[in-house]
Amino acid sequence: MDSSALKRIGLKEKEAEVYLALLKQGPSLANQIARKTRIVRSSVYDYLDILIGRGFVSYSIISGKKFFQAVSPEKIFDNFIEEKKNQESALNLLVAEMLKLKNKEEKKVTVEVFEGKEGLKSAMSLAIKEKPKEVLVYGTAGASHKILPFFMEHWHKQRAKQGTLLRVIYNNVTNSFERIAKGPKLQLAKVRISPIKNFSLIGTIISRERVLLTVWDAETPIGILIQSKEMWKSYKDNFEILWSAASKHKGK
Repeated sequence: MDSSALKRIGLKEKEAEVYLALLKQGPSLANQIARKTRIVRSSVYDYLDILIGRGFVSYSIISGKKFFQAVSPEKIFDNFIEEKKNQESALNLLVAEMLKLKNKEEKKVTVEVFEGKEGLKSAMSLAIKEKPKEVLVYGTAGASHKILPFFMEHWHKQRAKQGTLLRVIYNNVTNSFERIAKGPKLQLAKVRISPIKNFSLIGTIISRERVLLTVWDAETPIGILIQSKEMWKSYKDNFEILWSAASKHKGK
């Protein structure tokens, strides 16, 4: 695939080359990317920082080494809707081509780190990508809609449209009740209030064999996505205990 095609979605030539290289060969070290693209390694780091910030690339630390990997091309489609709706048709064709290149190798446990607002959008989209029956959320005080208001409204609409039930436990703080009363309406959702009365920027999102740990800091939001059947089951069991101890919110 010609990297120049990615200019239509805002990537520069070298950024596109780095992204396509990762897409083809899967998780890689910076020096491996440099050899593959024939780009100086110091420049590769610069392009990776840009791609991470825009939600195109994530990374994981394995045995003290940083491995970079391309975020699914399907996520690029979600980001592009917000930025350039009029190019949706061209992007569909682009995503289809890139999916053919994606390394399909599966791992039993994977951990990905998503930095910045665009990175967190990528992680949130992956949480509902496979249309899970339900998504479980706890440890939050409704901070997400303040950090990503437009995206979270779109995310909830997409979740409801695909029939994914949301069960959320808000901490018992003013911010939570403001989110319920003034934020976008939560469709296909059940809400309960935790006895915990501490405000927190840290949340946990549980979906099909995925656990997403989020830090909703306005300056540097972070998402850590763990794909593991065992951890998913453990977090889900903990959620059910918290759900039983939480009180129903009136009117929900």
